[in-house]
Amino acid sequence: MSVRRPGGSLKSVKFFSKDQQVVVFILGLMIFFMGLFRPFHPFWSMLRPSHGDTTTKPHRQWIIEVAGAVKNPGIYTFNERPTLYKAIQNARGVLDDRRLSCQTDNALDTGMRIALQGSNTEYAQLNISPISTRKRLVLGIPIRLNQARVEDLAMIPGISYGLARRIVEYRESHGPFKKWNDLRRVKGVGPKNIESFRSYLSLTRTGRNQK
Repeated sequence: MSVRRPGGSLKSVKFFSKDQQVVVFILGLMIFFMGLFRPFHPFWSMLRPSHGDTTTKPHRQWIIEVAGAVKNPGIYTFNERPTLYKAIQNARGVLDDRRLSCQTDNALDTGMRIALQGSNTEYAQLNISPISTRKRLVLGIPIRLNQARVEDLAMIPGISYGLARRIVEYRESHGPFKKWNDLRRVKGVGPKNIESFRSYLSLTRTGRNQK
């Protein structure tokens, strides 16, 4: 976008980085297709709020990605905190009925990615990590402020690469952010910025936003 300076010259103003534009574009597509297909597809009905008492709190859901050597990889939602076993079962189980060499009753936090790899043995190799930053933004899962990299923060609308770098540098020098107002100590961050960032960031280790 270009704006006109006093005197008639034009100045280019960049509101979103390339990565931020991708995230905003995907979010727009999701909102469009949710409105278009929600009445017809059961997946969207899970995300639709009930028509009962409007004073009740929104129902909490856990979002888990299951990838790799499973029969039906994908992103799944759960109404209760799922175990590793439950998440894999929702993906129709491990390919070739391989076994897992770890405890399957461990509970998972929302925003986790389970990747299974086949091997030459009867056991499948398992790797658990956070869902990618881009997917977290699209799915509405807050990014962990105290674990985020510069590249992660720079994907958030309103955070330039330079500001993301200053946030990480401050965190590395002064320790984790304990409350939202701590961000005001970073050059370029004010109350309005913090209010906007809270839609995308979390101070908790589980990735759930802190009130």
